[in-house]
Amino acid sequence: MLLTETFLDDSYFRIESTTHALERMEEREIEKELVTAIILSLDQKLLKYNDTGEEIAVVDQENNLAVIIEVRDFKAVVITVIDRSNIHIKDGTRLEEIA
Repeated sequence: MLLTETFLDDSYFRIESTTHALERMEEREIEKELVTAIILSLDQKLLKYNDTGEEIAVVDQENNLAVIIEVRDFKAVVITVIDRSNIHIKDGTRLEEIA
């Protein structure tokens, strides 16, 4: 499901969500707008991660949330949303912390 679309360095960029992530957001009463704001706070780093095949854990200490994404084809796909910032990061997942 499309959450938002924007431009980064003149490249069309989308943020989409898996059904699983949408269910977690609904269960945990986390607004889609907050999730997209957390992802967009990475700004140019999103382009750096494009097509790397890496999962990225974006941890927002201020809102006590973690958003797990993968970036491919100029699209960030939200895999899941966790309602705490103190999470276990599995091997191979990149960590990005925001204030």
